[in-house]
Amino acid sequence: IEVRAFQEAQRIVVAVHDTGIGISAKDQRHIFKLYKQGTRTAGGTGLGLYICKQLVELHGGHIWVESRVRKGSTFYVSLPIESKVN
Repeated sequence: IEVRAFQEAQRIVVAVHDTGIGISAKDQRHIFKLYKQGTRTAGGTGLGLYICKQLVELHGGHIWVESRVRKGSTFYVSLPIESKVN
């Protein structure tokens, strides 16, 4: 697993990359939905990515995945950078 963080304009982006089995394009369309999983799953309830998406969006952010089967996946979280005014 590789974790990177970088700034894009007024946002911070965190990327988590793995070299696992990857996620098909068909499965990528619904893995962030409640109780949905990929077709090649090792278990779980289909709640984890849904909860992550809800938390990220509550903070004004966005979460997405880029993946290729047998090549791995990269999950991205983009959050706004708020400037603090005294």
